[in-house]
Amino acid sequence: MITWGGLIFTIMSIDKPIPADEFDVALRTSFRLKNGENLIKSHKAHLIISPMNAMNDQLQAIYLALRVMTIADLLAQQSEPLAFYWNKSQVLADCEQFSQAVREAGDAMQKFNSNIPNALYELPTTYLAGLRILSSDNKSRFGAITKGLDVLTGFEIQIDPFDGKPSEVARHLYGMVGYILANGPVFSEGNTIGMEQDKLFSMRMIPSNEELPPRWAMKLESIN
Repeated sequence: MITWGGLIFTIMSIDKPIPADEFDVALRTSFRLKNGENLIKSHKAHLIISPMNAMNDQLQAIYLALRVMTIADLLAQQSEPLAFYWNKSQVLADCEQFSQAVREAGDAMQKFNSNIPNALYELPTTYLAGLRILSSDNKSRFGAITKGLDVLTGFEIQIDPFDGKPSEVARHLYGMVGYILANGPVFSEGNTIGMEQDKLFSMRMIPSNEELPPRWAMKLESIN
């Protein structure tokens, strides 16, 4: 157990591998992951880093997540891990990817603390939130929903299926993740939002249920 700035973190060393089926989703959805199967087969033990403090404020939750990443990075300098896994978002990253994410996060927070506008847009969103593609009966329509974003924001973000490629849906979704992490909980029921003028989405809040936390759903309203 360690204390950093009044926050408590536990570090547990488990002398056995994580069950392979835990990574089923991560292998399909982790951003630009290479050789994931080999990383999973090769690992023999794992470390678990857990923050013990609950955060009700989004910015403080982001700080907490980045401290977990920093602790993992410091430990990696001694233990030479094979990979890093976010269990809430079910994202798996190799060492090179994780190092890049730590650098991006550090640069973003340094700029934010220096009052540089829009600094938090540079946070490594593809590691802070996982993504699940949603299909529909129409094979040309795809949607997506985040996984693990609620740890930071208190909600997930969902895009209802629309005509487009999965990569386009993912781009819109991660754009919204970056927007909400940079600006705070600014979504409003019935408002429209979008990264492109010809694609506007209306917002609606879907309450939590037994399977999912609360989520803001985005429905494509116009394509000019």
